[in-house]
Amino acid sequence: MRKNTIFDRIFDILEWLITSFLIVIFVLTITMVVLRYIFRSSILGGSELITFLFIYTTAIGAAVAIPRNRHIRIDFFIKLLNGWMRIAAEVLIYLCIAGINAVMTLYSLDWIAKVGRDLSQSLGIPLGWVKISVPIGCSLAVLFSLYAAFMVIRTGGPLKEETCL
Repeated sequence: MRKNTIFDRIFDILEWLITSFLIVIFVLTITMVVLRYIFRSSILGGSELITFLFIYTTAIGAAVAIPRNRHIRIDFFIKLLNGWMRIAAEVLIYLCIAGINAVMTLYSLDWIAKVGRDLSQSLGIPLGWVKISVPIGCSLAVLFSLYAAFMVIRTGGPLKEETCL
């Protein structure tokens, strides 16, 4: 059974957003294929929009995967640990993920300030609106990594999918 915390609500909203983006990507891709091969036509900026939505889906999805323990990790050696050493290793992993993403957030903001005013080729929107997905995803990753570290300490063991949600 799911807990009713602020994190649960955030996860629900982000999952709904990711799902919506994936549905739009799917429908737009099918539509563009049909238009291209049957009607010899296209949607102006359609491919660019698919790419932009995919970027946001990836950035947000990577952050949401962290507290569910579905992020990329090789845990062969960690599984050999028991007790407080395993807890310490798990917490250290989440703190490292948080630290790396915090640094990426800071550097990406400077990067966006320099190149964010450039316009996309087809849609003509400032690329800063697309590039902001990096600090959004990284900031969420910091928040969720700290939450996951807290949950490891609180539960006294490694996270399972149902532990955090």
